[in-house]
Amino acid sequence: MKESKPSEKKPDFKLSSSSFAHGGEFPTDNRADEDNVNPALSWSGAPKNTESFVLIVDSEGPETGSNGRKTHWIVYDIPKEVDQIRDELSGADASDVGRLGFKEDAGQAPVVVDPMGAIDGWVDPEIERMQQMIHGALDASFKEENRAKEGTTSFGGTRYHGPSIDGTMCIFKLYALSTRLQLPSGASREEIMKAMKGKVLGKTTLSAKVA
Repeated sequence: MKESKPSEKKPDFKLSSSSFAHGGEFPTDNRADEDNVNPALSWSGAPKNTESFVLIVDSEGPETGSNGRKTHWIVYDIPKEVDQIRDELSGADASDVGRLGFKEDAGQAPVVVDPMGAIDGWVDPEIERMQQMIHGALDASFKEENRAKEGTTSFGGTRYHGPSIDGTMCIFKLYALSTRLQLPSGASREEIMKAMKGKVLGKTTLSAKVA
C-alpha cells in the first residue's frame, strides 16, 4: 500500500501589533483625543498569489451611534512586498501612506551613500545632500498608480482618525487580494468593498478595547 505524503501545512495569515495585544487595551497614544496617530502593525503568512493588501479599521460600541460602526482608517493597494506598517504613518496632520513599498516604510533598509558619513550623531552635509537626492529620485520613480492609497473615513478625511470613547472596540481587518483595486485616492468604504468582491484570498483581524 502506497503511503500518502503528509500535506504541507499552510502558514496562518496573522495580523499583530507591537503596540497592543489582541483583545487587549487600545494604546492611549493612538486615541483621537491624544496623539491621534496609527499604531504599528505587522503581518505574516499571506496566501499564495497575493498581489496587494487592504486594511480597514472599524469600531463598534458606544462611539458608533445608530449605524453600529465607524470607520477610522482605510488603506488599499498596499504592495504585496509590504508586511508591516510603522506607527505614526498616518494621522494628526500628516500621512506617509503613499511611501509604503519602499525604504523604511516597507521594512527595507534606507539607501546608504556612505556608512561612515555619520559619526556620533553628526552627518556630513554633503553626504546628507546626496542621500536626499537619491531618495528624491527613488520617490519620483515610484509611479502614482503603484502607491498605497487611503480611503475616506467616517470622519470625512482620509488620514487615520483614532477612537476616543471608552468601551469602544477597535477592529483592524487586513485582506489579502489577488490583484490591486486601482481605485483613486479617497474612495469610500462602500466602493472599496464592492471592488474587493471576488478578489479576497484571505482575511485576518486584530482588536483592542478603548479604556
